[in-house]
Amino acid sequence: MNLATLLIPPSLDAKQALRLRRLGLAALSYLSSTALVAVTWLFGVLPAAAMMEVALAYLAINLGVYAAIRSGFNLRFADPSLTRFQVLSAISVLMFIVYHMDDGRNIALFGCFVVFLFGVFRFNMREFTFVTLYTLAAYALVINLLMHLRPQTIRDVPLEWMSWLVLAGLLPGFGIIGGQINTLRRRLRESELRFRAVAELSSDWYWEQDANFRFTVMSGGLENKGKFVINEALGKPRWELPIELDDAEWAKHRATLQAHRAFTDFEYQIAVADGSLRWYSVRGEPQFDARGKFTGYRGTANDITARKQTEQALRESIEKLRLFTDNIPAMTVYWDENLRCSFANKVFIEFFGLAGKEIIGKHVREVLGEESYRKIEGHFLRAMQGHPVSYQRASVLANGETRHIEVTLLPQFGDQGRFMGCFAVTTDVTEHKLAEERIQRVAHHDSLTNLPNRLLFNDRLNQAVRLAKRDSRQFALLFLDLDKFKPVNDTLGHGAGDALLQALAARIRHQVRESDTVARIGGDEFTVILPEIARREEAEIVAIKIIAALGVPFELGAERTSVEIGASIGIAVYPADGDDADALVKAADAAMYEAKQAGGTYRFFEARK
Repeated sequence: MNLATLLIPPSLDAKQALRLRRLGLAALSYLSSTALVAVTWLFGVLPAAAMMEVALAYLAINLGVYAAIRSGFNLRFADPSLTRFQVLSAISVLMFIVYHMDDGRNIALFGCFVVFLFGVFRFNMREFTFVTLYTLAAYALVINLLMHLRPQTIRDVPLEWMSWLVLAGLLPGFGIIGGQINTLRRRLRESELRFRAVAELSSDWYWEQDANFRFTVMSGGLENKGKFVINEALGKPRWELPIELDDAEWAKHRATLQAHRAFTDFEYQIAVADGSLRWYSVRGEPQFDARGKFTGYRGTANDITARKQTEQALRESIEKLRLFTDNIPAMTVYWDENLRCSFANKVFIEFFGLAGKEIIGKHVREVLGEESYRKIEGHFLRAMQGHPVSYQRASVLANGETRHIEVTLLPQFGDQGRFMGCFAVTTDVTEHKLAEERIQRVAHHDSLTNLPNRLLFNDRLNQAVRLAKRDSRQFALLFLDLDKFKPVNDTLGHGAGDALLQALAARIRHQVRESDTVARIGGDEFTVILPEIARREEAEIVAIKIIAALGVPFELGAERTSVEIGASIGIAVYPADGDDADALVKAADAAMYEAKQAGGTYRFFEARK
């Protein structure tokens, strides 16, 4: 057993063994320092006692550090290599030497820089700062001790402090440089670790080819996985392997190789050891020597069989989904997280007159148009926040036809709550919308004259009251009752009576503004709402025009029978004659009764005193 094996046994932990080897290098430095100290003694610069004490200190430091590492005691500290302890100990011993020297202290101080070299690859900036401050404090203490205990050894006190200032100026610079070296070293180590990790994680195997495109290196453990027999590939170009690829793809790949161009994502199938086919994706970079001569390729490859199987399964799922959605009446489209179309069924494409393949990947605004998107953008924003949304809108199709559609947005979210997209299910509700409008019209309009009925009249009148009250303005209500209408029904029949009502409704409508409301509220009773009149005389003018228009004989039926009727009109003005709808109706009805009593004319309401 040699000395090295005895001092560093094979059973010792690898990191601890490395620390002991470094300690051995440090011990050689201590031995050299001891020799230099002996030289200073021989020249009479350092006393013999001080020399012996320094030698013993060096021995104690090395033995102590060795014992700490061998026993594992050093592992209790943040710095298991005990570099800081050794540097501080060496500085302390150096200051001891400086104190006992009668001359040449400035030369001895340069030993500080030698000691600092121990920390270049270990200390960061903070640790260098601490050691620098310790060194300066120790040297200041030495100067003070010399001034008080050994003044005869100081020839020039200012010169001693000047030496301290020089040391104070140089050591921080040394610390900065050492700290930067350590930082760069740490970053280089981290970069190397990252590179190794990326190289190991980014590919399944690494390969190299010579100038004839024959494989010379292939590594990565594929053979152990049973995926590929490496020995079958070495010495062969890629096209001599059992690769499933058509002639066109082979020609394209070989042209790339012959042109010495880099390539990525070269995908192919190959028969592997167990007889199955697997998919691989290969990347390669051409290599050239110092003279620019092509020497081959090197690159990496990945087994993408799982991805290809997933893609195939996804394609099959999409085809099944398309087969299903293309045979249902609802229009279905899927917008991804960026609101770009990734799927649309046949009904959606045909309804909007789109080209199926052309809309895939396009944004909603591109598919439906900018104007439509502005109207529905808020609904999509709400869906992206996680809320199912339903809305209706009118859509102008490519052929110019306007259709009413109802859209339901169903958002989809991933495991972490990230919005992934939304399904949009669209239904054509045009017929339903038109039927609804017809029902609303029947409910609010007179079927004979197509004028608003009593229900809609009451709503319009209440609305007029609210608006007039809000804006502090007046409006008028005219109540009409036909004169000599019953004899027409009795002599000519109800068909003639109905025709007469339709004709006089049209005449009344022609005497008023578009914003006025003419309503039939009973058999031969009509009302007119005149909003926003400035003076009562405006209502009087309208009443006179209506009476005059209705005073012209009506010609009814195929025989063109001439019929003469008249009308009695009562006028009530808001708010003078009533401040709500009921009061106005009663006032106008009372005024109409007075007009009828007067013989077919008009009257304003006059409150009884």
